Amino acid sequence: MRRTLTSLGLLVALAGHAFADDSKVVKSVSLQDLETVLVEEGHTIMSTGDDGAVSVRATDPTTGLIFNLLGVACETEYSDGCLGINMQVRYDADGQETLERINEANLMWAATSAWYSPDGTDGYSPTVGITRYVILDGGMTVRNIKDNLLNLLAIAPQVADYVWQAGDWAPLDVDDELYDDYSADEW
Repeated sequence: MRRTLTSLGLLVALAGHAFADDSKVVKSVSLQDLETVLVEEGHTIMSTGDDGAVSVRATDPTTGLIFNLLGVACETEYSDGCLGINMQVRYDADGQETLERINEANLMWAATSAWYSPDGTDGYSPTVGITRYVILDGGMTVRNIKDNLLNLLAIAPQVADYVWQAGDWAPLDVDDELYDDYSADEW
């Protein structure tokens, strides 16, 4: 009897972790599946349901980057779950961004899509977003879903720096140390 109860308890515990096997092929996802992926990768879930029934807002604890996973094409005639995942990092627009730089970012980082919304996702606040859209039709491994998220989280800060000309993309100032090694005659 004890062995039966232990086995049942183990099955129940494993059922809650649908994605414990990264090689598992999935053709759709649920809210619980998205939460499991995030927890397995060490992200902190901030909220669920803010952008639809199958949506999660989370934080990468190492970088502090806030991002969203949104289930897309959910509850269709083809599946009870969502057939796609829209992975997004959103930044508040401040008027310094240009559509030209956003379009250039799309060419430079083709694995993602950069976009601008004058009304933002809340209908009021201008937003610049970086998105990676994953289509699960035909199946994808759980590891590939995790890798797509990893790529988005690596690319989004680079795109933001490019759009706002910060970090590596900041314009060089004549007073920068780089120029200290050269005299005006050497330019």
